[in-house]
Amino acid sequence: MRLFAGIELDLATRDACARVQDRLRAASFDARYEAADKLHVTLAFLGRVEPAQLPEVEAILDEAAGKQPPFELMFDKLGAFPHERRPRVIFVGSRAQRAPFRALATRLRERYAALGFSFDDDAVAHVTIARVKGGSARPLLLLEIAPMELRVAELALFESLADKQTTRYVVRKSSAMRS
Repeated sequence: MRLFAGIELDLATRDACARVQDRLRAASFDARYEAADKLHVTLAFLGRVEPAQLPEVEAILDEAAGKQPPFELMFDKLGAFPHERRPRVIFVGSRAQRAPFRALATRLRERYAALGFSFDDDAVAHVTIARVKGGSARPLLLLEIAPMELRVAELALFESLADKQTTRYVVRKSSAMRS
């Protein structure tokens, strides 16, 4: 199984991200745009997980959710990895990586690292909306976007499943955050 811990988007945030994709398409920005039903926030990409590890992986998700009160994530910028001048991944992100998001991502990653999973980069609050094959020779367009606020009240363990031409994500487990 290929798994990752993350946050599902509510309908309003998903629709707002889809509108940003539409604006990029309308400006003829050449990229492979993610399907709206795949949009999410990743907290910890685990990659390949053996079935025997699943109970422990799920328990860590429950534990992290149980220690974290709900919080808001603000998405208020369009950005790219590795950078806007030569984008490979286009995202809707957050100018301020607020403390609750950082604490949650750090807690999850530390616990998953104890199981042997590794993480190269810090978690960044963002929603990947498109990918540019090989990196674009064209810089990312400068688009202002209306701020979107997402209330985060549960965590999800996603499984990435390969279809014929793409992947799809299925929520294997949801864990409510403490109220």
